[in-house]
Amino acid sequence: MIETVRLRGRAVVRGRAEGYALVADATLSFWGEVDPVSGRVIGKGHPLEGQSLAGRVLVIRSTRGSSATPMVLHLASLEGVAPAAFINVEVDSLAALAAVVNRIPMVTDLECNPFEVIRTGDYLIVDADAGVVEIHRVAQASGGG
Repeated sequence: MIETVRLRGRAVVRGRAEGYALVADATLSFWGEVDPVSGRVIGKGHPLEGQSLAGRVLVIRSTRGSSATPMVLHLASLEGVAPAAFINVEVDSLAALAAVVNRIPMVTDLECNPFEVIRTGDYLIVDADAGVVEIHRVAQASGGG
């Protein structure tokens, strides 16, 4: 059985995208922690180390500022390995700029804590135009006997 949860939020960058969630209650720097050619998180010790951002909905606390964020995200977009969308708790202005330039939807201010509701692997539809995030997951089967 598939469970669907709808959350309202605030659009930072309009647009619509969907993909599997990649979730970490952490910040991420695109300068030094993301390889723009492979789209993988390369930051040593980062909770997402080794994971690919390609086509994923990145659910993080925030990006960590560097003026290189728009450039790195643009390179990842050119390589086809950029995230499909961002769901951030806090918005870094350089990441918002990068999302605008690369047409990547970004949502913030969800009506609940995304780290309590969204899990890595959930399928998300991010409709920033409507301010809605849909979470689709296969419900866990209850034990019976």
